[in-house]
Amino acid sequence: MKSYNHLYEKMMSEENVRSAVKKASKGKHNRPKVRKMCENMDREIPDIIAYAQNYKHKNKKPKTVIEGKKERKIIVPSYKEQILHHMLVNTMQPVIMKGMYEHCHGSIPGRGPAEAKRQIRSWIDNDPKNVKYFLKMDIRQFFASIDHEMLKAYIRKRIHDEKFLKILFEVIDSTKQGLPLGFHTSHWLANWYLQGLDHYIKQDLKAVHYVRYMDDMVIFGSSKKELHRICKCVDEYLKELKLELKGNWQVARFDRGGKYRFLDFMGFRFYRNRTTLRKGIMVRMTRRAKRFKKNPTIYSCRRMMSALGWIKQTDSYDMYLDRIKPYINFQQLKRKISRYDRRIRKEKLCGEQQKEA
Repeated sequence: MKSYNHLYEKMMSEENVRSAVKKASKGKHNRPKVRKMCENMDREIPDIIAYAQNYKHKNKKPKTVIEGKKERKIIVPSYKEQILHHMLVNTMQPVIMKGMYEHCHGSIPGRGPAEAKRQIRSWIDNDPKNVKYFLKMDIRQFFASIDHEMLKAYIRKRIHDEKFLKILFEVIDSTKQGLPLGFHTSHWLANWYLQGLDHYIKQDLKAVHYVRYMDDMVIFGSSKKELHRICKCVDEYLKELKLELKGNWQVARFDRGGKYRFLDFMGFRFYRNRTTLRKGIMVRMTRRAKRFKKNPTIYSCRRMMSALGWIKQTDSYDMYLDRIKPYINFQQLKRKISRYDRRIRKEKLCGEQQKEA
């Protein structure tokens, strides 16, 4: 296993700080603090570096957010903390990606739900023999259950730069237990924590088709007995990581003719001959479309364009014609978003010219 050193220097480099500011500022240029930071980048960089060098976490009260039927507790970091998180991730990303399983998805560039959906669809269409049954599993309270000491021990095996680790561990210790939702670092560290599980399932348990989206896992196979064995082994492996498999795991026959048992995963419903959206997502899209004219903000325009992306990924055109198209003109949305983005770029350019003058 390759180990890494001299990451602290890369993290504190001016190039990395500029990249982190750009990423942390995306979609926030209308905020005074963000605009000031971007317009005075050269002057602000030394302050950001000093902030990172002396960073000490502060205990923050989490916000409760409702996502669909789920209630999540999220810690919202300050703007400077967000920049620090991007500095850390920019530096760690090559290390994490080095041993990452090819079908690990979620919060990874180029590995979103659409890419995972395409891979699953490919298995269903091209290898029906090994897609006869599926095993679907989930980890109970995954982010909140990650043990700090085990995570730190795992990181120390790969990274030997003590200065870098000191800052990273301060971010990890922002909560007493688990990784805080809302931190850019959390999804990367969570995926890294499960790398060993991915290789165990694929190499030791010999799973033919396996995909993971954060803590949601799906394994396809030709034998129900074999999938039950894999589930038991995964449960034992997770206990070593101080994690627990949810009790709602299932092994089922996949969509046999006439008696459909579809796979519900990542917001999609997979059948033998088609892929549709989960019912709850379709209902929320419909309601959002009906409410759109009352409050057509740029934010709501972007949300509707995002909904269109979901529809294009599935066989849901009839639903689009019936429930979305009567209320939404996507060409007008595109033009409105384009005009807004041009105005923001123009304001930014004028600010840079005034600064030079």
